[in-house]
Amino acid sequence: MPRFGVLGSGEVGQVLAKGLKDHGYEVRIGSRTPAKLAEYSKETGISAGTFAEVGRWGEALVLSVKGDAAEQVLGMVGRDQVAGKLVIDTTNPLTGDAPEQGVLRSFTRPNESLMERLQRAFPEGRFVKAFS
Repeated sequence: MPRFGVLGSGEVGQVLAKGLKDHGYEVRIGSRTPAKLAEYSKETGISAGTFAEVGRWGEALVLSVKGDAAEQVLGMVGRDQVAGKLVIDTTNPLTGDAPEQGVLRSFTRPNESLMERLQRAFPEGRFVKAFS
């Protein structure tokens, strides 16, 4: 079974990391500031590290950050560390703007997806979209 590096320490990243661990996978969780995950790590037994550390360690990656940070976070991991790895993309290209008539705004252009952008930026990675 692959070791999963979860890139993102928000609620979605934490839930996915715990779920993977509960199903028997080795998991680590990455953040810009891993120290903020001390209590989470203590409660779950899931080690925290920087995006680069967790990306290097993981045999497969779960990208679970705000959409506008996704490319930057993968850049912190490094092209060589993304190469050849399965990258499960849970991100959405949402702006911080309030919904307009109930519609969330996207920062991608019409007929373009964030995952397509990420795949172009990191062509060596094996991207799969999830949860959208």
